[in-house]
Amino acid sequence: MGQPRLPAWTGFWVLAGAALAHNLPRLSPGMFDWAEPGNVAAALAQGRGFSDPFDGGTGPTAWVSPLPAWVEAAVFLALGVKTALSAKAMLCLSVAGLAWANALLLAALAPFGAWIRAAASAAFLAYCCLVPGGPLVVLSEAWLDILLSAALLWAALASRGPRTRPGAFALVAVALLAPLENAGLAVAAGIVVLALAWEGRSDARRLALPAAAAAAALLSVGAWTARNAVVLGHAVPLKSNSWFELHLANVDSSDGLPRMETVLRRLPYFDVAEFGRYREMGEIGYVGSFRAPALAAIRADPPHFAANVLRRLGAAVVFCRREGGGQSTRFPFAPGDAARLAGAGELITMGAAGALWTRIDAPPSSEHRILHGLGLAQADAIWLDWLERRLEFDSRYRGAWGIALGFLTAGIPAVALLLSAILAGGRLSPPAAWAAAIAAGMVLPYVLVNHNERHQLPLVAMQAVALGACAQALAGRLGAAKEP
Repeated sequence: MGQPRLPAWTGFWVLAGAALAHNLPRLSPGMFDWAEPGNVAAALAQGRGFSDPFDGGTGPTAWVSPLPAWVEAAVFLALGVKTALSAKAMLCLSVAGLAWANALLLAALAPFGAWIRAAASAAFLAYCCLVPGGPLVVLSEAWLDILLSAALLWAALASRGPRTRPGAFALVAVALLAPLENAGLAVAAGIVVLALAWEGRSDARRLALPAAAAAAALLSVGAWTARNAVVLGHAVPLKSNSWFELHLANVDSSDGLPRMETVLRRLPYFDVAEFGRYREMGEIGYVGSFRAPALAAIRADPPHFAANVLRRLGAAVVFCRREGGGQSTRFPFAPGDAARLAGAGELITMGAAGALWTRIDAPPSSEHRILHGLGLAQADAIWLDWLERRLEFDSRYRGAWGIALGFLTAGIPAVALLLSAILAGGRLSPPAAWAAAIAAGMVLPYVLVNHNERHQLPLVAMQAVALGACAQALAGRLGAAKEP
């Protein structure tokens, strides 16, 4: 599959320009959140091992997947821990990774028609550049998921007919790396390997490649599980926080789709009490404390849990609600007022980066009563700041553009996939079929446990292929209609 070089380089420059527009004014020390992978990367770079996801010297961890932390640790070793230069290098990696993903899409789709190739690439670039909170936001980890998913699609399509050495290498490499990135990619890679094995079941020679890919996946999972068994005293095959996530979405949240307020008040990264529990109990004990209540809630009301799964499925294939995190404050709070607000769970302070309103989607009338009932010295000015941030939140996430984004990142690609099958006589084209299988694998663990826009974002490459397949099928139908 030859790579169309001009469109690939055009995509690179589009992504680079968008990255600068999104991030350049904000790339300064202390202005960004490195989050758990960044904290683990800092520990690695400083010789403390794979540890401390929430800072504070809490010890070894498997809370985050290793691959993103290893990438950031390599950057920290070269350019300094959590420096502005490291942030800029991570942004450059994001651009390079997304540009590579776009080039892989162009190469993979080239044999299937000009429309699918052009439309998929255009849709992919639009998703990356225009979606708020997208993969070009500084320190986003989605670029690595997107790159691996594009490589997996390229490898799957390269297996059609005589298998090429680059395609075989790509499949084995993705199978090795996917479990170290996240559970969704691990499932997606497994689906591709099983499908290729089924296709080649009648020819032992054709089973060699899926067998090698399966062996690579087992090697990475086995090595990571062994490390966790030795260091943590517990065999964790991927990430340790599954029970925490299950509890967060199915006990703390009433509808299976936890709002940002729920997340901010439970995650040890933000909540002092939860951090204290995490440090005292250790990671395995802390995560294990969520197992019994989560299982008890599910057993007590299985239909409600099933409904939660269906709601998460709806978020993945119909409408993905967007929140964008807690809304940043702009008012300079007096120390006493800030302490009262934080104690009441209304505010999370972020040091030099400011603070976040945690209940920005609460009814304004109830929020007015709460803020004016806390005995704040600057109650009126603080209420005005909350109200202005709420108007910004509504405009961005609940206005026409926010609603459109909810469908663009979920329902519209699903409808395009269905429409492409109808236009093609009831069968999906090979790119669309593989993209659908990969996307289903990527999202399946989160539909079962805890799904939000962060889990939806890495699907953009596969969603772009669905839109491209629809464009190709429509062009084919219109072209057939014009034939005499």
